[in-house]
Amino acid sequence: MRKLILSTTLALLISAPTFAQSKKELAAQDLVLAERIARLEARMLTGDPAAEQLMQRMDALETEQRSLTGEIEQLRFERDNLKAEISALSQDLEMIEALSDRMSTHLDAVDMVASQRPVTSTPSMPSSGTIISNGPEISGSSQPSMVPSAPSSREVNLPMGSVPPPSSLDDLPETGKQKLYEGNFSGAQSDFLVYLAAVPDAPNAGEVSFWLGETYYVKSGFADAADAYIESIRKDPQGDKAPEALIRLAASLRELGQTGKACEALDSFPVQFPRADAEIREKARIELARTGC
Repeated sequence: MRKLILSTTLALLISAPTFAQSKKELAAQDLVLAERIARLEARMLTGDPAAEQLMQRMDALETEQRSLTGEIEQLRFERDNLKAEISALSQDLEMIEALSDRMSTHLDAVDMVASQRPVTSTPSMPSSGTIISNGPEISGSSQPSMVPSAPSSREVNLPMGSVPPPSSLDDLPETGKQKLYEGNFSGAQSDFLVYLAAVPDAPNAGEVSFWLGETYYVKSGFADAADAYIESIRKDPQGDKAPEALIRLAASLRELGQTGKACEALDSFPVQFPRADAEIREKARIELARTGC
């Protein structure tokens, strides 16, 4: 309180029209000020009403100052939060615009491929109750495979000059996947078809058949997609893509209205792939729910 009184008195003295011009005058003023503060303190201690009122007003001013300081800090905090929200919204808007551009590119590719795609037939599937053995038996399980039968053979007409030289043939699976990620479904499909036609028994033919199925599935060509997924499982029944190919086969069958066969394929999933990782098992569970099995 004493410091506040001293500050107030100093402010009054500073606002006076006359200023001290020398150290001696300043020392004299300091002495006078000290005497005034001493008298004011003595009046406060003796219960002087004017001094008490002044002290109450100073206390009230201090309280109001603290309150205003708190409000200012709150306003600064809210301002900083608003700035952060605006920055986040700006970043989200940029991401949405970039996604919109990518989706536009994808849709253009879909329209282009759809306009060139011939009418395909529904893939052949085994009749209800048919059990087909597929590859080696799974350790610890005596149940046979439930993977549907292989699709009927179909001639693929490739454009003249589409078969690349042997030096670049091995690059087609990777270039095809890159085109698929970029939304160039037609280019990816062509790369996969050329590769499978040139080396149908390649070690990675099962994986390439899976990616071929993806190019059909993304364009709603579910019959062709189912054929490709079946071929993927047939060529590499225990490959890395085999579990996902079985799930995508079921999804294609569901889209074709063949829910019974889709459920049959999904029911065989735990038997075929008991060691599938958690992410793939979750995909199978979701597809079971979608199909209504």
